[in-house]
Amino acid sequence: MPDIYEKPFTLITPAGVPLRGDIRWDNELVKNGENRLPVAAVCHGFKAFKDWGPFPSIGRTLAEGGFVSIVFNFSHNGIGQEPRKFVEHDKFADNTISLEIQDLRTVIDEICSGSFGLPFIDRQRIGVIGHSRGGGVSIIAGREDARIGAVVAWSTIARFNRYTEEQKERWRAKGYVQLHSVSDHNLFRISTALLDDLEQNSARLNIVNAVAALNKPLLIVHGTADIPAKITEAEELFAAADRTLTEFVRLEGAGHMYGAKHPYKEPSPTLEHVLELTLHWLHTHLSTEASWK
Repeated sequence: MPDIYEKPFTLITPAGVPLRGDIRWDNELVKNGENRLPVAAVCHGFKAFKDWGPFPSIGRTLAEGGFVSIVFNFSHNGIGQEPRKFVEHDKFADNTISLEIQDLRTVIDEICSGSFGLPFIDRQRIGVIGHSRGGGVSIIAGREDARIGAVVAWSTIARFNRYTEEQKERWRAKGYVQLHSVSDHNLFRISTALLDDLEQNSARLNIVNAVAALNKPLLIVHGTADIPAKITEAEELFAAADRTLTEFVRLEGAGHMYGAKHPYKEPSPTLEHVLELTLHWLHTHLSTEASWK
């Protein structure tokens, strides 16, 4: 029976902002001091957070599967010290894709330098899993950072810039976009910081081009009934990918979160299947021989 240990952590980003997460591992696998475990870092999508829905369960399942799992909040996702409350409205408004890529790099830096104070972490075997927008962040970080050995893209978008010219004109004229769906009790805004980032860094933030230049193992998992990110986006990513390094799993009838909801009261068979696929694939491609040196 796995003995899963869970430990919260806080890192400080280069901008001086707290980044909070949870790290998990199976004590039974490391108690004799001989085993070194690979790492799986999980990036949530837009309007999600590390304690949303199935993400804690995902972290535990990855740990049960032999990984040190790291599930974290992006520093500007709107969640503060209270893990399930959107209270940091200004940070949420000023979040950008570049900030999220830097957040993931902050996590990788800690793995490779301090290893979270855990001597059994194998810093040469690091995989990154991203859902939706987090999948795009993971792909670009994987392209830029040689320390990431493999990438898994769940329900991933093919482009960050999803706005019409008319929408962007109204956005700039007003100075923000108002959101009504983040919480039943709060209204959130997105400032023009995101728009500026997308336009000023358009080449860097091109997910399709990043896939084409990734040059490392990539697993794409996507449901045919996904509404926020259509299956055609996964097909576009796969078309650009190196077929010798990429696997595309199409899930018939599956939605954006594979049947999981918030709160996560009962297991989703489809999500469990996705995790089985992910664990097998990461273990296969994060062998010592395949890791960066």
